[in-house]
Amino acid sequence: MKLHFSQEKDGSTVLEQVPGLKPHKRWNNEGVASTVGTIMALMVFLAFLSMFTNQYIPVWMEENEAAHMSEAYGQFCNLKQAVDMQILAGTMGSGTQIGIYSPIKMGSSGIPMFATPTPGYLGVYRKASYDNVSFSFNATGTIMNPSSNVGGTIRLEVPNRYYVQQTLAYENDAIILQQPDGEYMRSTPQLFIQRVGSRFDLAYAQVDLRGDDTQYVGFGTRGIQTIMKAVTATTFTNLTVGAYPFIFINHTTEYESAWNDTFNQTLSTNGLRYNIDYFIVSTEVPNNDPLVRMWQVSLRIDPAVISRFTLTTAIVEVVTSEVGIA
Repeated sequence: MKLHFSQEKDGSTVLEQVPGLKPHKRWNNEGVASTVGTIMALMVFLAFLSMFTNQYIPVWMEENEAAHMSEAYGQFCNLKQAVDMQILAGTMGSGTQIGIYSPIKMGSSGIPMFATPTPGYLGVYRKASYDNVSFSFNATGTIMNPSSNVGGTIRLEVPNRYYVQQTLAYENDAIILQQPDGEYMRSTPQLFIQRVGSRFDLAYAQVDLRGDDTQYVGFGTRGIQTIMKAVTATTFTNLTVGAYPFIFINHTTEYESAWNDTFNQTLSTNGLRYNIDYFIVSTEVPNNDPLVRMWQVSLRIDPAVISRFTLTTAIVEVVTSEVGIA
């Protein structure tokens, strides 16, 4: 309550009571509680979503990419098996062209709404590698170069985002795995050494992949059909020093260490002595692509320790086709 003095017309002063101001209405506590509850619920949902996307999704995608690489390796093994069977049929005298179909899955699956699939790059490259063999043969020292620049590569490159980035390559009947920390052969070529008395029998096979260079990118499955055109197998039993003091097996490739290690391990474990019976020379060769280093891995074997040399050359036509979504 407030008091106020007012002056009347006759000059007298009167003390009057002035009504006080009305009190303000108080805030509604129930409305504040609903707002805070909604914000807390959103924060809990966002925290759960963040934990899901930052921890669970990478693990899930890593498993997807690892499973795809395991599946792709199995498919490359089936491709090699198909070519091996075709070579076997050809050496047994079958005159009929033999075709075998091998599917290759290019990319891994994703997670709907959270992670896109990981694409793969599948290519058949006619000039990505080549192989040649030369040596001196018979008493006249004739230089034999029966198969010059035989080669070709089937390659699957997968730039995995969660699993390690890997490349699988099939060349000259070998399967090579390459990743940032190195490369090695998952399946070796057809190079065989067998001791016969004091000397050795040597067998080597070349696979010539023919067809136009083709490249694909995507997530689906592509088919690789290999058609055996011809197989020749020749055995030489009178190797001489002549003009060529060694049996030269020269392989030009991007995967120098894989071929070097395989040549060395195959020969040394079967009894040949490095720097005595054989040695290996790796030389970098010019390449039009500055981002790709090409090497010639030259295996040189002393013909004096070889009693018989069997050289097999298979000509394979490669045809690609589409399966599912590319």
